[in-house]
Amino acid sequence: MKTNEFGSLIFNPFKRIAGWEAFGIGLVIVVLTTFTGNFAGIYFDGVIDMHFAETFDSLKSWLMIPVNIISISVIMWLAGITVSKNFRFIDILGTMTLSRAPFLLIALASFFVKVPDLSGIMQDPFVIFDSISFIIILIFTFPIIIWSVTLMYNAYKISTGASGQKLNISFIFGLIVAEIITKIIIYQIDKFI
Repeated sequence: MKTNEFGSLIFNPFKRIAGWEAFGIGLVIVVLTTFTGNFAGIYFDGVIDMHFAETFDSLKSWLMIPVNIISISVIMWLAGITVSKNFRFIDILGTMTLSRAPFLLIALASFFVKVPDLSGIMQDPFVIFDSISFIIILIFTFPIIIWSVTLMYNAYKISTGASGQKLNISFIFGLIVAEIITKIIIYQIDKFI
C-alpha cells in the first residue's frame, strides 16, 4: 500500500466506505471502545471528550454512547441541509459513527494509566504530576481528538458533497452545537442515575 493510500485510509476512509457499512463497522468499534473504557474507568462523555472517573457507573457510560452518536449525527445532518440538499442521513450517521474509531486507542492506553486523586485536582492542580502515565495519556489524547475531528470533517464533507467557506462554517458550528447538546443531555442523565 502506498503512503498516499494509507494516509487517505487513515484520515478519509469515507471515499470507500459510508452509509450502513460505515455505521456497522463504527458501531462495533464504539462498542469495543466503551467496553474497554468501562474497565479502564473512563467516560466518553461528549462528542470529542473523555474523562477519568473516581466512581464509575457502567450504565451511565453505555447511555452516553447513543447520546454522542445521535447528537453529532442529527446536528451535522441539520447543518448539512444548509449547505447541500443531496445527501442521505444514513451517510452522516455511518460516517460520524466511524469517525469515533480513534477513541479506541485512548481506551486501550487508559489501562496503563495510574490516575491521580481527581478530587484533589481542584485544591492542588499539580497533583497530576504525581503520575507520569496520566500526563502521557493527556498528551496522547490531543492528537487522537484532532484525528477524530479530522475524520468528522472529512465525513461531513464527503457525505454532503459541500465545499468552501459554507462547509467550514457549518461544520464548526455543528460540532460546537453537538458538543453543547451532548453535555446538556448527559447532565440530565446524570441527575436521574
